[in-house]
Amino acid sequence: CKYGYDSPTSFTKAFQLFHGVTPREARNQDVVLKAVPKMQVSDRHEYSWKLEKKEGFRLVGKSILVSCENNFHFKKIPEFWNECQRDGTFAKLISMDMADPKGIFGLFGNYNKQLNEIEYSIMAISDQEPPQGFTEINIPSAAWAIFDCRGSVPQAIQKGWQYLNEEWLVKYPFQHAQCPEIEWYSNGNVYDSNYLSQIWIPIIEEE
Repeated sequence: CKYGYDSPTSFTKAFQLFHGVTPREARNQDVVLKAVPKMQVSDRHEYSWKLEKKEGFRLVGKSILVSCENNFHFKKIPEFWNECQRDGTFAKLISMDMADPKGIFGLFGNYNKQLNEIEYSIMAISDQEPPQGFTEINIPSAAWAIFDCRGSVPQAIQKGWQYLNEEWLVKYPFQHAQCPEIEWYSNGNVYDSNYLSQIWIPIIEEE
């Protein structure tokens, strides 16, 4: 549910061995990288991802605490999205969204290891004051590994997380930056087979 660990293997060396360029070169040249998961044949497809340095940004939205026991978060987080759609939160976030391109963020924040629960937030980029019941989070400037997930949600984003946890992290053991992991949902039809959502993993690049 939450990961981030020091590794004896350099992220940069592992990256260069696999892709033939350093992370810095990939980022500066805006290289789109490919990775084919080893998951079940029926789920097998190619993930596009890239490294991108982003300036800090401010998010406004709502947060909940979610248990990670027995993968309960896979059920609870979609329920939280449905609740935010029913109570007007989602519409409010769309009206406050100042990003280009526009989209809504899902954040995995503070993780309580003892209770095995994590803070999850649904937010938008905005400079407006948080309405009652909303909160704000400032994301610092960071380097991100950004993965494209194509397909209807939540299935596409959940398969993306499965690939990251089971395969990408093994291939690219990296140092985790002090930022939340982020889901980004584009402004479009979430049931479309080509709908774009993304997973952003904050990393510390090694020179």
